[in-house]
Amino acid sequence: MEAFYEDSEIFVTGGSGVVGKALIEKLLRSLNVRRIYILLRPRRQLTAAQRLLRLRQATIFHVLAKEKPEALDKLVAVPGDVSLPGLGIEPEMIELMKNVSLVFHCAATVRFDEPLRVALRLNVGGTLEAMKFAEGLPRLRIFVHVSTFYSNPYLKRVEPKYYSSPMDWRLCLRLLDEVPDDKMLNALTRKLIVGFPNTYTFTKNLAESLVNDYRHRLPLIVYRPSIVLFALDDPSPGFSPSLMGAMGLFAMVGAGVLKSVYLGRDVRLDITPQDLAIKSILCYARHGYLLYQQGPPKELPVYLSSSCGYIPHTFTQMAQQMDDLNLWMDVPFGLNLMIPGCHYTDKRWVYQLLIFTKQIVPALIIDLLLRIFGKKPQLMGVVRKAYQTLEVMQPFMFNNYDSPGVTDKEKLIRENEGTAFNIDAFNEPDIHAQVISTSRTMLYSIRADLLHEDPKTIKRSRIILRTKVILYQVFRLFLMYKLIRWLWRSYLGQFF
Repeated sequence: MEAFYEDSEIFVTGGSGVVGKALIEKLLRSLNVRRIYILLRPRRQLTAAQRLLRLRQATIFHVLAKEKPEALDKLVAVPGDVSLPGLGIEPEMIELMKNVSLVFHCAATVRFDEPLRVALRLNVGGTLEAMKFAEGLPRLRIFVHVSTFYSNPYLKRVEPKYYSSPMDWRLCLRLLDEVPDDKMLNALTRKLIVGFPNTYTFTKNLAESLVNDYRHRLPLIVYRPSIVLFALDDPSPGFSPSLMGAMGLFAMVGAGVLKSVYLGRDVRLDITPQDLAIKSILCYARHGYLLYQQGPPKELPVYLSSSCGYIPHTFTQMAQQMDDLNLWMDVPFGLNLMIPGCHYTDKRWVYQLLIFTKQIVPALIIDLLLRIFGKKPQLMGVVRKAYQTLEVMQPFMFNNYDSPGVTDKEKLIRENEGTAFNIDAFNEPDIHAQVISTSRTMLYSIRADLLHEDPKTIKRSRIILRTKVILYQVFRLFLMYKLIRWLWRSYLGQFF
């Protein structure tokens, strides 16, 4: 691994995303690369250079900043946009990047409910432009396309191989020009994406089809990770990368805002720990290069990363463990509004009832109080966003997808044993203990790295939360007393 990446110049799209940032961090901390070019789109009145300065301050670099702070100087901002021809990169920058030999295409919109036009332009059009750009790199060794384990959601078992797409990616890209009316294109969406639960999986599937058509023109591999969540121990135990997606839902449960989730009892949470995902993708890039050295392969090289077969727990079992061990009380958030904890149900009417009584009503009351005190109401917006997020995730909350797990797992373990790229965690003999340990460190990371709460305040937060629990129990006893008294006076008293 060290020899393969030694003194390399690397180009990363989507470098400000969860996978992109983790990839950059590992490249800088564990390998001796010469330079990393990052495609950054100027936005919110910030130039690409200014966005790079912000990126360098990201929490994920906290270990790197202590151990090798000078490594961050190897990052170079490339002003551009995956939705533009040629990625919008200026000729002088292209000349500067002529020694790039490795491309990691991580850029994508991961919103499930993205309008089809946006999803096509970014996930399919962006991939096409990235590969066209890579064709102009004279020293290119491998192009890595980061896809998703869910790019073929109509299958019950996903293998590490290419599946033909039900639609032609060229036709879909032509729709961007031939159907300029967004309303008409949105109206066509449900007919176009038959078999796919959302525009995200549909466009990621098309992107794989596009990559497959380029496999004889470029050295290409596809990497399909499942849900990328917290890290096991690299760069630090339980490190949580973002409040987006599932991590945001965990945070809202800990804050006492999310009180109910609608999902199947037997549904597994198929995850790829962030550090294992990055170690794997770097190994697969090398494997892909060696494969192409023997000539273009007959089939597109595809690599999977899935916890299927390694983590047997269902989502509700994991959540129950966290409740049984009282982890929410052990690592309380200073920002918690109500008592943390969540009810998981596969009955829609129970879910809707709990959403109304435990989320909507408290949110309305608190927002009303904020208005009375001259503050801006906020909670109802958070509750609405959480509900919408869970609704678009429904297809994955009631389906289990089977797979062989991690592609070439034993080979990766054998090759990287004792190195900075070991993935021994996949062979952990006591997976139950590992899940518990990781859940605990994940909460510590959410608290410190995402909510920016001082670890020194944990003791105080525990006292506050215990006080809230006592007051809540007293309030429940008071309501029960009132109810019994009313029943007694109204119906039972006349019989005694």
